[in-house]
Amino acid sequence: MQILSQLGLMFRANMLRQLSAKVELARTHYSPSRFTAALTGINNQEQQLAERFSRGHLSLEKLQRQATRLASHEVILNARLTPEADKDVSPARQPVQTATAFRSVLLRAYCLSNGAAREKVGTLLAPDTVRARARTMLADAVWNGHLVTVDELAAQVRLQAHHEALDVGCAPDQLARLERDAMRQILAFVGASHRHAAASEASPYVHQLLRATVDALQLRSETPPPSGSDVQVPPSWKRITDAFWRPGAAPPAYTAFSAAVAAAVDDALPPGPADATLPEQRCRRTFELLQYIRHHAPSASRPGIAEARELLERHAHRLEGEAVDVLIKANDKAAHAFRRSASSGSSDA
Repeated sequence: MQILSQLGLMFRANMLRQLSAKVELARTHYSPSRFTAALTGINNQEQQLAERFSRGHLSLEKLQRQATRLASHEVILNARLTPEADKDVSPARQPVQTATAFRSVLLRAYCLSNGAAREKVGTLLAPDTVRARARTMLADAVWNGHLVTVDELAAQVRLQAHHEALDVGCAPDQLARLERDAMRQILAFVGASHRHAAASEASPYVHQLLRATVDALQLRSETPPPSGSDVQVPPSWKRITDAFWRPGAAPPAYTAFSAAVAAAVDDALPPGPADATLPEQRCRRTFELLQYIRHHAPSASRPGIAEARELLERHAHRLEGEAVDVLIKANDKAAHAFRRSASSGSSDA
């Protein structure tokens, strides 16, 4: 049966010149020549697609459909070169790689186009649109059940965060911080994207997966900002830290501690009117403040410190979860807004 399957693929690939067959043949019955033939076929079709669009022979909607098809072929083929080559490496389980390949196809069409055609495809390559598209594809992969393990989701989140940080064009010493900020935002976006029919049933599992991924990526334990951060430590951070670790002080109840943390976080926010980044800023400052308190814990040999540490972790776990939940709700609006604009753009095309 395997021989018959291979012969069928060879006939479709070599005689009928079907690109899908060339890709499948290179993936399942690999050889350097088959891989090269499939890669050349993808490149040729991308070039033809870009030329047809630049000449006005292809609408923007059809360009996107064909770009999606070619991106899937490229992801399947490239997966053959990874250590997971023998596993299920379908594009549905590699949304970030698929979004990147899709962007490359559009970029080729953009480079070959002029005038109105160039302007149309250019709107799809705007940084905000590219970022929102990749995040949406990642969210869909999670909610549709294609990404079901922490390792899979964490790998996709890391990759997308790296792309987003590079797109900002930051200094090398800022890259790691921007990547971690992006990872939080991406996970919040995924959590807010519960628009599928089975979302109510899947929601508990998905949010459990998201929280486990936050822990796996170590996003709950950031290094405090005093040295090398973009925020100056306000006096209120020192006061709340000193009060928490003061010898003989009564353990603070959660309500009082939460209110003090919220006020101290407000002190670290930039002055001026609130904008769309406020929920993300509050979430980040909350994590930083809690880590600042952890970082300034007294010696473990002092009486009562072990109990105080346990209490801090209980309070911090709850506060961090609430901060992420608020960010998820805020990003929900951004997710729906992007989908409405994307749907409108497709209908106009």
